[in-house]
Amino acid sequence: MAARGMVSLIIDVNSVIEEERKVVKIEADSGEELLLRWLREILFVMEQGGMVFSTFRVERDNFSYRSAERYWFYGSLGGEKRSPSRHDICSEIKAVTRHGLFMERKGPFWEANILFDV
Repeated sequence: MAARGMVSLIIDVNSVIEEERKVVKIEADSGEELLLRWLREILFVMEQGGMVFSTFRVERDNFSYRSAERYWFYGSLGGEKRSPSRHDICSEIKAVTRHGLFMERKGPFWEANILFDV
């Protein structure tokens, strides 16, 4: 949900057709860092690859194992090449910041606070 929320600040995700999938593997020393790297990777692919996304999936992970030395997950991004005639940029996010970043488990879900540099 964090990925979809971030991208929805940039474009209307409902205007994106899932024509391509990009597989992503993210590793980090903490859950917070894992989330940060996931969001940064999405921004990087959007900026450098000229892509827009509407689906974000975590396929496999070890995040639920609190004794892991490093956390990882395999995920995928579904979307298409950005078309200026169909994908208006609503806002630009320059960076995903560490400032104020936190994650906390709330029952079966996770709650996170993430600040973006716009």
